Amino acid sequence: MKLRKEIEKVIREANEDRASAAQAICAMLEARLGLFEKGWFDDDPLMQQAIQTVQPNRHLKALA
Repeated sequence: MKLRKEIEKVIREANEDRASAAQAICAMLEARLGLFEKGWFDDDPLMQQAIQTVQPNRHLKALA
């Protein structure tokens, strides 16, 4: 339930901006579950850029 509550909080903080909420949820899941390493964002340049901004030493497959 803790994860669900965190997702609800992210959605609430996005103030009905679906794109912002989706990006924030993906970033939160990346931080908790390491989705980037499993290839979940290989075809998502926006998320790759967001991850690179937060974690500059990460190797980005799409930019390689």
